[in-house]
Amino acid sequence: MKNPVIELKNLGHRYAGTWALHRLSLQIDEGEVVAILGPNGCGKTTLLKILATRLAPTCGEGTLLGHPLSETAPIRKGVKWLGHELGLYKALTAEENLDFFAKISGQKILGRQLDILLEKVGLQKNRREKVAAFSTGMKKRLSLARILMENPQILLFDEPHTNLDQEGKKRMSTLILERKKAGCTVLFSSHDHPETIPLCDKILALNHGRLVYFGPPGQIPKDVIL
Repeated sequence: MKNPVIELKNLGHRYAGTWALHRLSLQIDEGEVVAILGPNGCGKTTLLKILATRLAPTCGEGTLLGHPLSETAPIRKGVKWLGHELGLYKALTAEENLDFFAKISGQKILGRQLDILLEKVGLQKNRREKVAAFSTGMKKRLSLARILMENPQILLFDEPHTNLDQEGKKRMSTLILERKKAGCTVLFSSHDHPETIPLCDKILALNHGRLVYFGPPGQIPKDVIL
């Protein structure tokens, strides 16, 4: 029996007089990879921010890992968000950033664990370089290592493959599938369909803030605009 980790009922959000997300109802199970697709302004980032508890919904309700959206503290322990703001300290090196974030989250990261994390994201050769000298793609890889360090139950990405070269995209896809295999649920927005659709169990398609499709990638109706 599948274990639902995200449940939404009539969830909506309005900016001024405009509905960015309109009465969304769905359920996502443990270990599923779900791509949120749709044109610019369709509500993808709004949905992710609500799930990350960075934005309160205007209406409706939802639970993540059994907690209502209003219970931000327990949700943020199990749910990690990687958006466009990468939250790194430029004056610190790659390994100093990871060591710092481990300490403030109450973890102790051992040398071998650090090696494995940096190897996974392809930054082992840059571990002692200051982040100020990193490209945007390298910063994104380091931010990914930072959230993987906390072994989240749900991962949320806003455009995970953006600003990455081909090697970086391949590593990102591999890590998403590794996390799925470990039972982690992954949701991400994307315009990079060739890179992301093959990773998915389900597609969540939005248009003008409304849900227009939720189901397997191979069954998307032809009239759904992605």
